[in-house]
Amino acid sequence: MITILNFSPRIKGLNDKICDMLCEGFTELKVDYQCIKLRELTIYECSNCRSCMKSPGDDLGTCHLTDDMSQFIKSILQSKCIILSSPINCYDLPSKLQVILERMSIFCHWSDDMYAPKVRLMPHDINGILITTSAMPGVMVPLVTKARKTFRLFAKPLRIKRITYYHLGFKGRATDMAVTEKDKKTVRCIVAKLALDAAATA
Repeated sequence: MITILNFSPRIKGLNDKICDMLCEGFTELKVDYQCIKLRELTIYECSNCRSCMKSPGDDLGTCHLTDDMSQFIKSILQSKCIILSSPINCYDLPSKLQVILERMSIFCHWSDDMYAPKVRLMPHDINGILITTSAMPGVMVPLVTKARKTFRLFAKPLRIKRITYYHLGFKGRATDMAVTEKDKKTVRCIVAKLALDAAATA
């Protein structure tokens, strides 16, 4: 299963177009996938009660909040690869991911006598891909933004070890809000590689 996470709050924006192309490519090549638009999920802020971290062992903790977070986690844990497509907002990935990071404390054990939390061991490794869109040149994203660091924070508890980055730049003007031929080629390469990986592990 390949999971596409669309973190853009903009409907029919550039990231929607990129995710649509990924879906079309996987459908054509008969690759099993799911696409999740985070703007359609209700995920509340962490209350910092730490109750989800009290139970020892590698089983995930349980959060007392009732929203879409538990189903979101269940969905991504089915994945062999997670593709996160997102705009750059204020030199970082969108704030919704920060909310999710705080709620991912269920992946940690932190008893009252421990100085710091310990990450629970997940049963399998997942590959990760980060696609960003921004007004700045793509080569500047790893230099002046926290996007890669934030994605690695998301990746760590999920045991995402191998991460590939694609930074699509010069997307600031209204006339730039289109998928270029270069962007299409990038998406086709992603789809083709993941299709080969899926076939090799089938």
